[in-house]
Amino acid sequence: MIKRKTSRKQKRCIGSMQIMGNKKDRKLKDHDANLFFKDHAKVAEALLQSLEENDTVAFLEIINTYIYVNRTKIARETGLSRTTVHNALSSKGNPTIRTIAKIVHQATA
Repeated sequence: MIKRKTSRKQKRCIGSMQIMGNKKDRKLKDHDANLFFKDHAKVAEALLQSLEENDTVAFLEIINTYIYVNRTKIARETGLSRTTVHNALSSKGNPTIRTIAKIVHQATA
């Protein structure tokens, strides 16, 4: 059986791409997503808006990110370890109802 090469060499690479610069007259602001999720009023507003729009995926994503950013604070206030809070919210986690109740109660308090 004869082996044939199936891959082709790419015609373009990153080195040949044109470098695009930032216009000097535009001022870009630094954005830190963690600051948004530490502001309870903004998070509550985003949750309310996702409920009004019946967007359950956005609601769950906001809650999950909020708890992820604030997991140290939530762990301290619930008496659970950070690992327990992290594992409870991971896709492979299998938390008890008592753990979920503690986390949700603290996150909404």
